[in-house]
Amino acid sequence: MSIVISSAVVLADVADGLSLDHPVIGWHNVVTASSIVSTHVDVNYPASNLANPATHLQWRSSDDGGQFLTITTNEVDPIDYLAVAGHNFSSGEIVTSVEGFIGGVWTRIVDEVMLPDDGPVLYRFEEQSLSEIRLVMSSPAGVFPRAAVLYVGKLLVVERKVYAGHMAITDGIKVSVANGRSESGNFLGRIVLGEWRETTIPLSLISPDWFRTYMRPFLTDGRDLPFFFAWRPQTYPREVGFGWLMDDPAPTPDTSSHLLAFDLKVSGIAK
Repeated sequence: MSIVISSAVVLADVADGLSLDHPVIGWHNVVTASSIVSTHVDVNYPASNLANPATHLQWRSSDDGGQFLTITTNEVDPIDYLAVAGHNFSSGEIVTSVEGFIGGVWTRIVDEVMLPDDGPVLYRFEEQSLSEIRLVMSSPAGVFPRAAVLYVGKLLVVERKVYAGHMAITDGIKVSVANGRSESGNFLGRIVLGEWRETTIPLSLISPDWFRTYMRPFLTDGRDLPFFFAWRPQTYPREVGFGWLMDDPAPTPDTSSHLLAFDLKVSGIAK
């Protein structure tokens, strides 16, 4: 579960005096079944599966050599992230990076990285319009890459930071178990039937104009779809989740300031 931030974004953050620790939500997505192609593919697991947010569907490569997942965009709307869930990039020792097609040349926009785990990963780069973008993969260990979900789009950067009252989704472990017990009451072991993550993201001091412009489209169009979330991207880059809203937020204005406060209750995949 990681966020990988390009050096260009870090430099821009320092230059503009803005913080990379504001929460980000990756819900806007331009990937479709017809806009994504892979260099190599197992015919039973096509690249079009990556456009479906259902994590039980997968793309699987048929080769362990260097390869790409390439997405064609509309070239107009700027994008600033690529995110993947349900992959084997860490356990397979697969090195990844992100390239954009700029001025007729493929140009690296996120440097090569070996991920620390197989949890959701979000690659963040400088906002720009690109005709094509691709995830680059190389497998020194000879493992075939695979992934379940891939998003490309424009991040929703939350207006205020989250300071307190939030448990990182990586720590919100929930399990469903069957416990074995003998007739005499002895413990015989247990079987884990399922595992997932849950958390609550408390948002406060949100201005009504910002909410109507940026948050309302997410709550309206994205409420039925999973999204990527990083609550403090720069300080805690390994606390990224891929989940969905468990109920509808209820924004409530403060009686004195009229600023809004509400919670996002999220359930997500274990890895």
